[in-house]
Amino acid sequence: MTIHQEITTLRELFTAIRDERRTHANTATRIGSAFLALLDYLADAPFIRKDQEDTDGFLLRLLKGAVIGDNAEISLMPDGSITCGSIRVNGAAVFDELVFNHQNVLEGDTYFTDRGIVESVEHTDINQYRLTFRREYDDDCVTFHANDILLGKVNNLDKGKTYRSFWLRVEEVDTAANTALCSLYAAADCPGGKNSAPAAAARVIRWGNAVDETRQSTWFVSSNDGRWLFLQGVNKPTLDDSKTGSNYAGFIGLPPDIEATRDLINRGVISKSQPYLYFRGIMAQDIIKVDYKGNPEYTPRDCGQWNASRRYIRGYDDTVRGYYVDRVWWGGCYWQCAVAESSGSEPRYNNTDWVCIIGGGNMSVSIVSSAGNFFRANTDWQTDLVATVYNAEMQLQESEIGLASITWLRQSDDADGDAAWNVRHPTGSVGLTLHIDSRSDLPSTWVAGSKVGYMIIVTFPDGATYDAEYKIIN
Repeated sequence: MTIHQEITTLRELFTAIRDERRTHANTATRIGSAFLALLDYLADAPFIRKDQEDTDGFLLRLLKGAVIGDNAEISLMPDGSITCGSIRVNGAAVFDELVFNHQNVLEGDTYFTDRGIVESVEHTDINQYRLTFRREYDDDCVTFHANDILLGKVNNLDKGKTYRSFWLRVEEVDTAANTALCSLYAAADCPGGKNSAPAAAARVIRWGNAVDETRQSTWFVSSNDGRWLFLQGVNKPTLDDSKTGSNYAGFIGLPPDIEATRDLINRGVISKSQPYLYFRGIMAQDIIKVDYKGNPEYTPRDCGQWNASRRYIRGYDDTVRGYYVDRVWWGGCYWQCAVAESSGSEPRYNNTDWVCIIGGGNMSVSIVSSAGNFFRANTDWQTDLVATVYNAEMQLQESEIGLASITWLRQSDDADGDAAWNVRHPTGSVGLTLHIDSRSDLPSTWVAGSKVGYMIIVTFPDGATYDAEYKIIN
């Protein structure tokens, strides 16, 4: 009897009791039988129970939403929102919009290539397996091709978060059945010398292709290795890391342990603990070089001969959009701008606007006498010994050198007299011009034919000294 028939029978029983006109017709038996029939109906009635587990085989519309759990662990609202602690999806989850609160974390390796999820595995031969892939939507079909190299990883679900890998080569693909017949690579041909059998629920990716060069590239991000890696020419499970045929076409992040980087690491050119960028070529409009702390590195720019009317910089050039330090040739030396901007300031010794990078140590000193080079004994005479200091082709001024850097010494056969003269002319007391008077500056032995020399010593801030000597002979 259907539910509708049961309700009709009950309705007829209670209607007959209600409409009965005969005296004593509604006996206890008649009324009790009607109530017992009602109780029998309620015991198996098609209503959701709240005193025991129940099942509803029809669409249930909760117009005000629903709350599940004593502490509202799951909340279903009329606006379509769901609040819950976690969601586990065994099949495909399709989102029109996916919003992450605060941050999104990817663990392990994330590949960008053909992929599939193994639904079942059939062992067809000693070394072959037929993989059936899960359809994530009605028209979903596998995109693997013949000779594709597949890499699958299975989580061992242990505390160490270990996993096992399997490597396969696709022999044939049945897109209608969403299957692929694959051969298992020998363990010796796989990384680490290990290979395991494929397993259901594993995710597999196209690692490369044994024949088709257009399918021998892939790229992925590895949180385990700390790098973004682009591979090319992959025609077997193991990768070639030689300089002549490396599969490592590019990476961003920590350098992989390959031949090309191993040599640079051993020589200290790069560090295995610091991130780098490696590609065959880079196309960029602006490349700003900075050091490890983020300070800009300036590109030297040769500006030829110094020009008093030109502006020179050490900084950012808005015109060419880059950091540059200008260099010029002047006075036989090569100078580099040492300030943010310099205009009209001649590059020369002791000018802090410029640093001499070539020719700075090319110093020379010479002495000439204002009264000629011939002096007679037993006569009174005077002369000025004038010292000239050159930095390459530029003559340095006394103000640039500073008196404290200039020392004059007398040298003759009269050691005591020389010492006394040197005390009277200490460092810094005489500039580049030394006045000589025959009556007070010559040793007593000079008239007898001995020699006397006057030496100038110029000491520069870096400690380097340059000297010259002028000898007076009668």
